Amino acid sequence: MAEDDKGRRSLLETVKAPLIFSFAMGFVAGFVTLITSSGGTDNPARLDLGLIAFGIGFIATLLIISMLHLASRENPEQLAEGSGVNRNSEELYRQQVATRREAARRKKADEAAKARREAGGPEGDDEPTYGRRNDRD
Repeated sequence: MAEDDKGRRSLLETVKAPLIFSFAMGFVAGFVTLITSSGGTDNPARLDLGLIAFGIGFIATLLIISMLHLASRENPEQLAEGSGVNRNSEELYRQQVATRREAARRKKADEAAKARREAGGPEGDDEPTYGRRNDRD
C-alpha cells in the first residue's frame, strides 16, 4: 500500500469523525424515542423502540455524511489525464472527421467542375470570363 504524503491525517479526514457524529445523532434519536414512547411516567420505558431509533438514526446519518463527503471530494489530477486510450480515440475521431470533410469537399468540387464542363464553361479556375475572348470558339 502506498504511503500518504501528508503523514498523519487530521480527525476530520479520517473515518472517526463521521462515526462519532453518527453515534451522537443515533443516541439523540434513541433517547428521544425512549422517553417519548413510554407515554408518561406511569409506564415503563420502551427500550426496544429506543434501540431501533438509535440504529436507524446512526445508519441514516452515516449514509448522509458519506454521500456528502463523496460529493465534495475532488478527483486526483492523475484521473483527469487518462490512460491514453481516450486521447488516442479522440485524435482518431478528429482525423476521421477531417478526412470525411475533405472527401466531401473534393466530391463537391468535382461535381461543380463536371457541371461546368457540361455547360461549356471554363475548366480550370472559378473566375468568370467576362470581357475575355473564348479561345475555343
